[in-house]
Amino acid sequence: MGKVGILTEKPSAARNFAAALGGMSGTFDGTEYVIVNARGHLLELKDPAAMVPPSLSEQYKSWNLQHLPWNAGDFRWEREVRRKVSGGKLVTDPDAKSLLAELKATLSTCETVCNAADLDPTGEGSLLGWEIVEYLGLEGKKLERMEFLDETPASLRKAFTTRRAVTSIESEGDYRKADFRSKWDMLSMQFTRAATKVSGSSTVVRNGRLKSAMVVIVGDGLDAHKGYVKKAFYENRFRDENNVTYTDPDIDRFENKSAVPGGLESSPVVHDGTTRKKTGPPKLMDLAGLSSLLSKKGFEAKKVLETYQRMYEAQVVSYPRTEDKFISIEQFNELLPLVDKIATVVGVNPAALSHRGPRKSHIKSGGAHGANRPGPNVPPNLAAVEQKFGALGKEIYELLAKNYLTMLAPDYEYDQHRGHVEKYPNFVGSLNVPAVLGWKGVFVVEDDEDEQDDAASGATALGTIAKPFIHEGFPTRPPHPTMGWLMKQLEKRSVGTGATRTSTYAEVTNNATGKALMREQRGKITLSPVGELNHRILPGTHIGDLTITEKVFEQMAQVEAGTSAAPDFLALVAPLVRHDLEKMKANASRLPAELKERMAKAGVTRAPVENITLPPALHFTHGDTVVTTAKRGFGGHRFTDVEVAALVEGEVIEITATSTKTGKPYTCKGKLEAGVMEKNGKAYPFVGFKPQFEERAPRTDLVSGVWKGKNVSFKGRGWGANEHWSGKDFTEQELVKLLAGETIEFQAKGKSGKPYTAKGALAAKTFNGQKVFGFTLKFEDRKAPTGTRKRKIGK
Repeated sequence: MGKVGILTEKPSAARNFAAALGGMSGTFDGTEYVIVNARGHLLELKDPAAMVPPSLSEQYKSWNLQHLPWNAGDFRWEREVRRKVSGGKLVTDPDAKSLLAELKATLSTCETVCNAADLDPTGEGSLLGWEIVEYLGLEGKKLERMEFLDETPASLRKAFTTRRAVTSIESEGDYRKADFRSKWDMLSMQFTRAATKVSGSSTVVRNGRLKSAMVVIVGDGLDAHKGYVKKAFYENRFRDENNVTYTDPDIDRFENKSAVPGGLESSPVVHDGTTRKKTGPPKLMDLAGLSSLLSKKGFEAKKVLETYQRMYEAQVVSYPRTEDKFISIEQFNELLPLVDKIATVVGVNPAALSHRGPRKSHIKSGGAHGANRPGPNVPPNLAAVEQKFGALGKEIYELLAKNYLTMLAPDYEYDQHRGHVEKYPNFVGSLNVPAVLGWKGVFVVEDDEDEQDDAASGATALGTIAKPFIHEGFPTRPPHPTMGWLMKQLEKRSVGTGATRTSTYAEVTNNATGKALMREQRGKITLSPVGELNHRILPGTHIGDLTITEKVFEQMAQVEAGTSAAPDFLALVAPLVRHDLEKMKANASRLPAELKERMAKAGVTRAPVENITLPPALHFTHGDTVVTTAKRGFGGHRFTDVEVAALVEGEVIEITATSTKTGKPYTCKGKLEAGVMEKNGKAYPFVGFKPQFEERAPRTDLVSGVWKGKNVSFKGRGWGANEHWSGKDFTEQELVKLLAGETIEFQAKGKSGKPYTAKGALAAKTFNGQKVFGFTLKFEDRKAPTGTRKRKIGK
């Protein structure tokens, strides 16, 4: 058998394969192999305009609403080397291009190419590997797929020996699934264009299946929290001497305290019995739950993902992008011998972990990577984790390990005491008294605390006499949205994996480019101005409803199974866009005036551009374009009706504009003139106001030369010249010294006419935002005479 080229997803995976098989190349189990790696997705779909016929390119480039929705059948669906932003421009990533060339050189020498990218629920790993094989033109070789649950040596060796043959890339269901999803998400760019244009936003209003749903959920949650009205209700209750409350679940409530019926009297308490109850440990944690807890400590979701990935590559924690909520018996048995060591690292007494057998609630067959948990490489202590992965890494390991260890502790047990009021038996109460701490002695998430536990009260039994009282209560206020709250809403709908939810959350809260839809502060979420605008135009849209993601996941499953074809589902995006565009327009037309004003002040929206309709004599034809309007303004000045009338007659007018550089007003004359602006290699013809400035006479008092390696100009009549001072004309010798960086002295007169010795040198300074050069006085230990302060000179 010929050589097998093993294509892994990233360098760390290649290193783990090398450790398992005996090197980056060699022979294992009688088969020659060589290991190569990608670095995540090296390829991406081209821009929409680059994947359609040339005659449609401009239409797909345009953000004008008249060009929506797109026709999915117009696309050739081609990939290119991924791009990155460099110098403010989007350019081909040179590292990705170079790596692809290296991969082709190595894999071309192999008889078989084996896709050994990660096995994940969305099929992303399969797509990542096969798109490289396609792009490099290696489909004609023998193809294989290697599948593994984790990157331990045993798993990787087993995966190598059980490689399966692949008849064609298109025959791979998980590839088809992931390919379809990437195309659907590219088509979802239309929702972003629609929202941006409809809202009049000056910032791109990002939308997508999960982004938009997050905005709607958080926005609605904020509205409910802010709109809460604290309105009291009143009802009869009883309380005994141990502070246990007795309530009648069917009792009437009243808006006024005075309306509550009286006549109740104290009564003995009847003890109805005591029952021992148990609760099992919490479920294993996913990345969304982990990140939610860490957000309360000020750690951003993006940093959690980055740090967790590094820890996974070192096998300190398990695979990140899992959707499993449980682990397999094999995964349980793998960590079982390491439990005491893990417990010691995080300060848990191993003796507390007496339940060393598998729990049915946590261990099942049929999973893939298993839930998030500690990895097989156990660190010596938390200090070592912090040294290698920072404070965040320490927090991740401690939370993840303690959560995992709860599974090995006994159940939490408590005694529930039940009773009722003898004279009024409908009033019942209970008291929960902890009996066996169990897993709660290992780790308790604050949100998971059992609200029925009454240990804090100190009571161990019901009281003997219950007294009536009028209880004042309030409806529960809807919670302020937090990351944890949002993740629970998404989890209820089974939307994506914990890692997907976390990565999308990291994206919508990342304000590096000023486009964040949400803001987070120690876990609490608010909408950014652009997010608030988006929330107000999304009601009733498909893209703002989680149902769309559920449908896409259903379609992905059908594409994977081969029961439906991707083009059929992609064609369904157009009617979704058409529907949402009309909804967004209607919602935008109903935006409250105060919201529009607030958005404008925040710089999110621009005032509509006013235009002047030009007479035929001023029309400008450039190629196939005819310009028939001009902007009604220049430099912050809006032309009056009288000025417009003069401009369309071709006359010169005088206006006061504002400088974009200094923000200062200036007066200029001008008229309407035609021109062509070049931007990104494209010509944009226009008609607009062109200011006319009088030519200034050249300066005759400037001296030029080289100072500290720079070409500079400064006044030869160098210093102190104004209506009060006699001024100074530098001699040739003084000019030479100044340009050489030396300090000179000369006799000068101050504003009062008193003589003094001036001493100074040439220096650079900033004036009105521009760097200038000029002579600068040097003061020694004395107060400068009146009129000898530093002054800007030169140009």
